[in-house]
Amino acid sequence: PMLNFPDKVVDGIRILQYLLGAEECLIGIEDNKPEAILAMRQALRNQDTAEVVRIPTHYPSGGEKQLIRILTGKEVPSAGLPAQLGIICHNVGTAAAIADAVLTGRPLISRLVTTTGEGVAQPCNLEVLIGTPAGELIEQAGGYTDAASGLIYGGPMMGFRLSTDQIPITKGGNCLLLPSVAESPPPESARACIRCSRCADVCPVQLLPQQMYWYARAKELEKAQDYNLFDCIECGCCSHVCPSHIPLVHYFRYAKTESWEQEEERRRSEHAKMRHDFRLARMQRMEAERKARLRKKKEDLAKKPAKGKAAAKDPKKAAIEAAQKRVAAKKAANKNSQKNTDHLQPAQQAQIDAAEQRRQQAEPVEEAPPASGGIENDPELQEIFKQETSSHFAT
Repeated sequence: PMLNFPDKVVDGIRILQYLLGAEECLIGIEDNKPEAILAMRQALRNQDTAEVVRIPTHYPSGGEKQLIRILTGKEVPSAGLPAQLGIICHNVGTAAAIADAVLTGRPLISRLVTTTGEGVAQPCNLEVLIGTPAGELIEQAGGYTDAASGLIYGGPMMGFRLSTDQIPITKGGNCLLLPSVAESPPPESARACIRCSRCADVCPVQLLPQQMYWYARAKELEKAQDYNLFDCIECGCCSHVCPSHIPLVHYFRYAKTESWEQEEERRRSEHAKMRHDFRLARMQRMEAERKARLRKKKEDLAKKPAKGKAAAKDPKKAAIEAAQKRVAAKKAANKNSQKNTDHLQPAQQAQIDAAEQRRQQAEPVEEAPPASGGIENDPELQEIFKQETSSHFAT
C-alpha cells in the first residue's frame, strides 16, 4: 500500500487521528525500503501531524510492542495494552482499509498478498478477495515450479505449512511462500536441550523460552504462565537458533491453546455453579414462602370469633361425631324393631297380637330387663313363630 496507494494510506491516517483524537502520528519504515520511505514522505509533504521515521532492519521490529519501544522508547507492561500508555498501533493495510470504508463505502473484502519463493514461477504481489483458495493465487503467479518443496502460509519465521493449496485466504494472511529445499531445508530431529540459553539471548520480548519449554512439555501450564507465556509473540527466533532443533514455538502455541481451553472450561464451570446456587436459593425461597403462607393461614383461623359451641370445634372432629351419632341412631332403630315380621299370615299375626296383649297384662318383674318389643326375647312367641313358619313352608 505504501508504494502503490500512499495517498490512501495518508487519508486513513487522517481519519484515525480524527477518531482517536491523536496529536501525533509516527510511521515506522525499515531502512531497507527506501522507495516506501520516499513515497510516504511525498504523500505527507503537506501534513504536520504525521512523520515518517526510518528504523533499523532488525527482525521482529514490526511487532506492536517492539515498534512502540523503537519509536517512543516506552515499554508496554506485561499482559498490558498500548492504550494504557496512550498509544494505538495500526499497520498501513488497516489505514488503507479505513480510507476505503469511510470515503468510498467499500468494506474490507480483499487484501494484498505476496506470493514468492523459488517454488512459484512468477513471484508477485496480488490484491486478493478474502476467501480465495491459495491454489488460485499460485496459478495467477505462473503456477508451481519443480523446485517447490512445500507451501507456507505466512512468513518464513512465523508462518505454518499447509497440507493443501485449497485453504482460503483470510483477513490476517499476507504471504504465500513456496520455498525450495535450499531456501527451507527440512527440520532435523529434535534432541535434548543443552541449556545453552541462546533462545533467551535472541528473544525480542526478553523471556526465558527454555523454562517455558520445560513447563509446556510437562503440561504444567500455570507455571509456564508464571514466566509470561502470553507475552510471547511467536516470532520463531528461539526455534531458529536452537542447536538442538527443538520446535519451541510449537510448544508455546500448544501451551497457549491448552491454557485458553482450561480457562474457558473453568469459566463454564463457574457459570454452571452459579446457576446451580441460584436454583437452590430460589427453591429455598419458595419453600420459605409456602411455609409462611401456611403459618399465616393457621393464625387467621385461630383469630376467627367462635359462633356457639359447634364453631369452636374442629370441622373434621365435628363431622366424625355427627357420623358416629347417625350410626348409633341406626343401630338403636334396628335393635328396637321387630325382626321376621314381614309378610305374616292373618293367623300368625293374630297369635303375635295375643302374645303381646298377654305380655302387657302380665305384672312386670323388677329384676327383669325391659322388654325390647320384639319376639327374640319371648320364648313363647318364638315357639309360636316356629310352629307357624314350619306349617307355612310345609303348605
